This record gives sequence, structure tokens and C-alpha cells, in this order.
Amino acid sequence: MKVVTVSMMLFMAIPAASLAQSRPADVPRQIYGMVQVVDATTFEFVKSRQVVRLAGYEAPRLEQTATSAGVGWPAGQVSRAWMILRTLGQNVNCGPIGRDAEQVLVAHCFVGETNLAATAIAEGIGYAFNYPGEPQVPAYFDIERKARGLGYGVWSSPDLLAPWLYDASVAKAVTSDSRLPESEPGLPLPLPVNQTTR
Repeated sequence: MKVVTVSMMLFMAIPAASLAQSRPADVPRQIYGMVQVVDATTFEFVKSRQVVRLAGYEAPRLEQTATSAGVGWPAGQVSRAWMILRTLGQNVNCGPIGRDAEQVLVAHCFVGETNLAATAIAEGIGYAFNYPGEPQVPAYFDIERKARGLGYGVWSSPDLLAPWLYDASVAKAVTSDSRLPESEPGLPLPLPVNQTTR
């Protein structure tokens, strides 16, 4: 009797067509080794220095915070810490499927049989998300619906903005605050930090 584990089910969540897509010549077939976690969605391989972003997955920004049952928590830091714990001391096996708009490799990545993006989504660490022009991973949205229904992680905080909405709100705030406030006449301006007063 063959036993199907949760890890195997998450691995099977990626359609074969997605794994076998034609890739550009500058995209390697496989990258394997130890990684340094940059943020919750991006790794840098230690030996090759190649940077890889997980396909079909997005996580809270490092500075984002959330509130669940009246308790505040650093959602972005928790997502990054989760990814560090999953990859620390482990070889990561990535199958690149293309490059994003910034030419970063986009890949499906595993530790053993564990699909990192699918597992993170299932545990409420992040979101199923596809950037425009990138391959869709419909199974991740099915996994996300279950995590959302159970109120796991990011789904336990009604005030937590999805990262793409958070980015848009930050961009809007920067645009509206781009004009420096005018100083009132007669008030001295503070000295620059590197100068001292005598």
C-alpha cells in the first residue's frame, strides 16, 4: 500500500505542464544547494550567488505587522523566519520556470519533498499570487482557500493588507507626501546630523 503524505500532495499541486514549461536558454534547469533567505519569497544560493523567487507565492513585507485576537505580531518577520527555519541547514532544490520583470529567476523550490510555496500557503504564512506574465499555479489558490477558511496565520488578522495592496498604499503615501513641508518663518532649521554646535 502506497502512503501519500501531505508533502507529496503539495508537490503534486504543481501541474506537470507548469514544471515542464519551455524555459528560455538563460534559465537553468535546476539549482541545488544551501540558500540564504533574503525575504520570505526570495533566496540567494550560497555557492552560485543566484537569486531565486518562489513562483506563485507572495508574503507580507518585512515591515508589515498584524493583529490577531488583540495581539500584535510582526507578520513580515514571521514569514521570513518561517522560511529560514524551513531551509536552514538544508539543501534547496529549485526548478526555475523563467525570470520576472527584474530578471530574477522564478522557480518552484523544495526541501526534500516539501514544496516551500505550497506549504507556506497551507500554513497561512503567505498568499497564492501570480504576477502578470508569470505562469499561473491554480492549485495554490485551492490551498489558500482552505487556510483562509481555517483562519491560519495571515488569515487570522483582519487588518493585515495583502502585500500587493500594502505596496500600493505605501506608494500612494509617498506620492502624496513627496512635497517637503515648508518651514515657518522665524524658526531656525535644525543643523545636519554630522555637524556639531559650539
